[in-house]
Amino acid sequence: MSEIPSISLDELPPLKFVAHGETEDKREANLLAVQPSPGYPHAVFLLADAITKRADLILMDFTAGGVGVRYQVDGTWYNMPAIPRDQGDYMLASLKQLAGVDYRERRKRQTGQLTADYLKYKHKCRLTSQGIPAGERVVVEISRKRPSLETLEEIGMRAEMRTRLLAAINEPGGLVLFSALPGDGLSTTWRAALQSADRYMRDFFTLQEKSRQEPEVVNVGGATWDASAGETMQSALRSLLLREPNALAFTQLDSGKTLDEMTSLASQKHITIVTRIHARHAAEAVARAIILKPNVKEFARALRVVVCQRVLRRLCPACRQPFQPNPALITQLGLPPARVPVLYRQYQPSADQMVDSRGNPVEIPPCPRCGGPGFLERTALFEFLEVDDRFRKVMVESPSVQALTDAATQSGHFSMRDEGIVLVARGETSIEELQRVLKK
Repeated sequence: MSEIPSISLDELPPLKFVAHGETEDKREANLLAVQPSPGYPHAVFLLADAITKRADLILMDFTAGGVGVRYQVDGTWYNMPAIPRDQGDYMLASLKQLAGVDYRERRKRQTGQLTADYLKYKHKCRLTSQGIPAGERVVVEISRKRPSLETLEEIGMRAEMRTRLLAAINEPGGLVLFSALPGDGLSTTWRAALQSADRYMRDFFTLQEKSRQEPEVVNVGGATWDASAGETMQSALRSLLLREPNALAFTQLDSGKTLDEMTSLASQKHITIVTRIHARHAAEAVARAIILKPNVKEFARALRVVVCQRVLRRLCPACRQPFQPNPALITQLGLPPARVPVLYRQYQPSADQMVDSRGNPVEIPPCPRCGGPGFLERTALFEFLEVDDRFRKVMVESPSVQALTDAATQSGHFSMRDEGIVLVARGETSIEELQRVLKK
């Protein structure tokens, strides 16, 4: 190996590691053992840089040619400068020892934990390494401090939409269907909706498979079943009904039989049913439920509201750039030109800013608020469909995605694109970000 550049500890960012260990003495001993290593300073720089840039994940691919590094920030991957292989090996050995795993093992899967104390917050980090054909892959998950996402308002749902949704959830009987693509925040919205419901005057319960439970919601009871032990949802449901619930939240919609159980409870016992399914938009969510082959007439009769969502990045308010949009673009977006004089986009330095007076390239310091990407955290983009008789008729007679979409549009339904354009007009996100998300 080539010589690793020496870095004085005085030059390091003020990041302090807390090493793995069962006692304070063991943690201190592990830290002291690592600090003299030539890889320790580089480990400090890596974690400090990732935390400054608000990364949730660090991905490192070790190959013969070097170490590829990527950060995931606000759900998007960014390529970072590669690290020389010898420097990366020493750095990884330090991280592994801090995390309490064998730094000499490069093939088997290993998982450990450490803590990085930086920027007034203790960031718990989970390190996972696994040998791959090209070398080794390492993922560091950083549990950083994030904005609260406990309520529908905090995750971005408009006030009018919140009022209509909670009216549907709090009214006896009927079925409310939530949907999203995997990884688009469905669990967060699910919990926020339950927390916003009238669960103090009405008895709310969840029904979940034991291995896939959601975090508990205050004053919402629950029952579980263990599929690995041969238990079924139906047996758990029977015992739960003895408690006379007003509302039941099913985390799984996996068959037409399950959906028929739900619609029967809604129509015959006037129990409000809340459930969910993966889909790209509201019409597709309904079509996917119908593919499960329930009694479609009963499903159509019970269905009251469909909520679908995507997650998109917010423009950083400190560095977003205003621009005057082309009138044709405003017309295409369906916005009133007089009310939307400017739109916003992520920060892009001009050609003049990128060179000095002599024409030499200069390094532009990153935005201190967002760390450089031009976006700061994420928000949810919601589509809210209230089911009417026109839509129910199409559900029964010709439930294709296109036919359901057309029926919703004819009833004045706002599509996810329409809702996204509102966020663009408010300067909360960019046109490019909205297009990226809608392409999923």
